[in-house]
Amino acid sequence: MLKLVVNNDLHVNKKDTITCKNSCDLFDEITGECSINQGVDIDSPYEAARCGFFIHRDSMSVPEIKDHTHFKFSLMDDIDDDLLDDQEIFHQLVGKSIYKEEYTYPLKPDFSSYRDDAKWFVSPCGSYGCWIVNHYKKPLSIPKSKDVAERGWNNRVYKSPIPLHDHQSALPISSKMAWLIDEDGFGQYALLVNGKISSISAPKPINWKRH
Repeated sequence: MLKLVVNNDLHVNKKDTITCKNSCDLFDEITGECSINQGVDIDSPYEAARCGFFIHRDSMSVPEIKDHTHFKFSLMDDIDDDLLDDQEIFHQLVGKSIYKEEYTYPLKPDFSSYRDDAKWFVSPCGSYGCWIVNHYKKPLSIPKSKDVAERGWNNRVYKSPIPLHDHQSALPISSKMAWLIDEDGFGQYALLVNGKISSISAPKPINWKRH
C-alpha cells in the first residue's frame, strides 16, 4: 500500500533546509555554483543528499566514507592543536576553501597534498592539473583519448595513468583534486583534504563487472 505524505507545515524555514547553497562548504559564493559540479540545482535538498562531495559547513571533521572501492577513508580524530595554527591545514581539516591573491595553478599546486605517494601532474595542453595517486602495481599505457580508453562503471572512470579530461573544479580547490587509480587500474577524480581521500566522484557499484 502506498501512502501520500503531505507536509502541511507552512512555516518551514527554507534557510534550515540542507542544500548546496545553504549548507555545503564547496558552494562558491563568487560564481553562485557548486565548486565541483557546475550546473547542479544548488537549492535542491535532493541534490545535496545524493552528492558524494557534500561537506557541511558546521562539520569540524571529515566523515568516514564507506563504498565498494578498495580505498580506505579515514575519520580524522585527535587533531594536534599545533596543526590548527597553520591556516592552510586548518581550512583543509574543516573543508574550507582558501582564496588567495595569486594562484600558481595549474603549473604548480597552490596547496600541498600531504601525501608521499602523490605527484603533481599538468595536462599537455596546460589548462588543468591535479595530483596523481596510483594504487595500481602494473604499468599503464596512456590512451590516445578518453573515448578510446577502457571504460569503467562510469564515463568519468577509465584506465589511464593520467586524466584525459578536466575536472573543472573552482580555482580554490583545484589544487586539492587528485586522479586516483585503483588496484585494478581504473582512474577517477577525488578530493584530498589534509592528505586524506575524502570523496571520490564515482564509487564502484556492488554489482559492477568488467565486460
